[in-house]
Amino acid sequence: MIKDLWDKLDEKQRYLVIGAGAIVLIALILQFAVFPFWDARTKLAKSIQTSQKKLNEMNLLDAEFTAQEAAIAGIRQAMAARGADFTLFSYLEKKATQARVRGRIKQMNSAKGVQSASMEESLIDMKLEKITVKQLTDFLIQVESPADLVTIKKISVSKMKESPEYLDAQLQISSFQTLNRGR
Repeated sequence: MIKDLWDKLDEKQRYLVIGAGAIVLIALILQFAVFPFWDARTKLAKSIQTSQKKLNEMNLLDAEFTAQEAAIAGIRQAMAARGADFTLFSYLEKKATQARVRGRIKQMNSAKGVQSASMEESLIDMKLEKITVKQLTDFLIQVESPADLVTIKKISVSKMKESPEYLDAQLQISSFQTLNRGR
């Protein structure tokens, strides 16, 4: 039947049918072989890009985690070296006595800071009144101690209105302690 139809066509019509068949064959090859391959290749490239971004993020997180672990190990080592009877409150009283400002302490309030599974940050809000610049600097030098994990987190200093040669200072002082130990 197809042969009969083919035989009835003249030469120009045969070329037209062959051309149309070739176009249909090329369209089918493109639709079922080439386009899916290009799509898969594009998806694969995007997937590789996404995976690379995730890997870079994981590497950054790993580096940050390693740095945090080292910092925590340093804190634990410093806590072990300073003695089991350490409390921030008594430490500050001792340093205030050494700097000769103990009588100028108006208030000392303790608070809890950041806490982890094994340690917590201790905070003391301290107010000193009617002190000189020298007394304040002597106290600051005495208090801050990386070896004892004591740092000054905040400080606010103001001149006294009635006696401008004197200062009032508010400090927030921080240290770390293990959770099973009291203050």
